[in-house]
Amino acid sequence: MTTEKATYRYFKILIPAMLIYLAGSIGTTWAADNVSLPPPALYALACVPVVSIFFVFFAHWRFAVEVDEFMRLIQIKATLFGVACVMTVSSGWGTFEMLIDAPKLQVFWLLPIFWISHSVAVALISKREQMY
Repeated sequence: MTTEKATYRYFKILIPAMLIYLAGSIGTTWAADNVSLPPPALYALACVPVVSIFFVFFAHWRFAVEVDEFMRLIQIKATLFGVACVMTVSSGWGTFEMLIDAPKLQVFWLLPIFWISHSVAVALISKREQMY
């Protein structure tokens, strides 16, 4: 499959999934603060952004599988870098919390840390390989 077609298919899933993620996150936060819903209903609402993140990762996996070997290698390297950043931040900050009473880091922030570090890695690796 061509990279252009794989990219189109990727965005075809990514954009709706991210819109659902944003709407679900904002809606759940608003409902928790402004509406007196029972806890099971809030848990159900909180599952909406969680499920949409699954579809984001599915779209990314499918993109990596559908592109050629060179692009796949870039995606794998970037994913490894993103996971390494998340593991470093989570274990490092967890150590700070445990040993020096640092403020709590919400687990929510690990996903943006992953995607930002992944995106930076894709850009740097692509530039190094003179793709763009």
